[in-house]
Amino acid sequence: MPTRSHVLKSVGLVTIIAAVGKVLGFGRESIIAAYFGASSMADVFFVASLIPTILFTALGSGLQAGVIPIYLEKKAKNPMKADDFISLLGSFFMLVAGVMTIACMIFTKPLVMMVAPGFSAAELELTESLTRIMLPSLLFFTLSYMATGVLNANKRFMLPALTSTAQNTVIIIATVLFAAPFGVEGLAWGFVFGAASQFLIQYPSLKRYNIRLIISFLPHRQQIVQTLYTFYPIIIAALAIQLNSVVDRIIATSLETGSVSALNYANRLLWLPLSIVLTPLITVLYPSIVERALIGYKSFLSLTLRGMKSLIFLAIPFMIVMLISGNSLITLAFQRGAFDASATETTNTAFFFYSAALPFFALRDYLMNAFYALKKTKVAMYSCLFAVFLNVMLSWFLSRQLGVGGIAIASGISMLLQSLYLFCFLWLKADREDYAVFRDAVTEGGKLIIIGAIIYGLARWIYPLAPTFSIIVELVFITLLVFGLYLALSMIFKVSSLQSLSRFKSK
Repeated sequence: MPTRSHVLKSVGLVTIIAAVGKVLGFGRESIIAAYFGASSMADVFFVASLIPTILFTALGSGLQAGVIPIYLEKKAKNPMKADDFISLLGSFFMLVAGVMTIACMIFTKPLVMMVAPGFSAAELELTESLTRIMLPSLLFFTLSYMATGVLNANKRFMLPALTSTAQNTVIIIATVLFAAPFGVEGLAWGFVFGAASQFLIQYPSLKRYNIRLIISFLPHRQQIVQTLYTFYPIIIAALAIQLNSVVDRIIATSLETGSVSALNYANRLLWLPLSIVLTPLITVLYPSIVERALIGYKSFLSLTLRGMKSLIFLAIPFMIVMLISGNSLITLAFQRGAFDASATETTNTAFFFYSAALPFFALRDYLMNAFYALKKTKVAMYSCLFAVFLNVMLSWFLSRQLGVGGIAIASGISMLLQSLYLFCFLWLKADREDYAVFRDAVTEGGKLIIIGAIIYGLARWIYPLAPTFSIIVELVFITLLVFGLYLALSMIFKVSSLQSLSRFKSK
């Protein structure tokens, strides 16, 4: 079991690497925004990237989230057989990825028409071309997610954390070199090369394990069928999660030009704190949660709820800063070149409502992993299907009233209700003697909501003074104000997460 110092060191290391990757991610989005803005070309690229993204997320998320529990269970019995299992599973998923790539190449046109019903004929034709260029990235993403699952299961987090840095660096270089001479097609090729870099950077560390390519599947068909039965809810859940993004973009194609791009840029900015601070905690805790689940439900519940409280605690101050200074963040990150003030305004409309749901984006991912660790994969799947249905209904209705802001509100509501559903399921499954930890979690959440509301009101009252500063000074001022007040009030309210963040350990 990992010690407290090991967990904290891992979280810190992954956080630093993620921060570098996110800075590069900002550079990537800023460069794309400078070359293409919130334009028809940008809309086409982001929609074209949907199909390979959906496919690799379904395969990759299933492979990464599903591999760790099974791999650790097999490794505890026989490490060699665990490596054999990963070799078989990875080879089979590569075969599936190859078949899916070929099938999508053949049926690209109807697929594009399905995800972009609001596009013109010229936009559909270009989207089809870009989709064909980017589809082979599915093979590289599948390899990358397999490597990430193996390395994370073995508590090796550094190289998997570097994948976004590698991908963003490659896309930035490709955009600078190819966007001018080749237009948006140069950006599409950068997407493919970036996908390849995600696997290549992990390969040196993966080589130390006995992972190999298996060509013959017939002798292992029973094991494959049994594993797929375990995996299919995870794959369906991953598809459902991606469907939320697809629904958002499909509906956005029927709104004003630039709406798809605005949603994309707002979503990218939302994932800044998620990727830098919250996702590393989720990533590092997941193998420990799996180990706790193998011990027993009480042990699993203790660590899971502690992690949940810490996620909410970390998310709230970021949420407040984003709600107050969203326009300035977008201006600093994207407003240059073809990305003008009008694009900033449209993006900020979506970003504000995305930001309000920041804690629930983090909680949804964390609780999904907890259910995978508990092997309650069907419960996680049903929660995702419910969230997709709700998001479709709300997005269609609210977008007619509020434009891109309505789409963002719908996503936030679906995340909130899905997180509540998963939390309540854990509560109902617990014994009466475990209710105390749930009451503590609810009490902690209530304290943080009160603290967040007080700080938001104070910061919003003080904010009119900030516009006299430059954007960077304004952001630093608001950030220091919010985080300073947050820490002070957390101590006054005796928020336990302040101590929990420094006490994570596995017993």
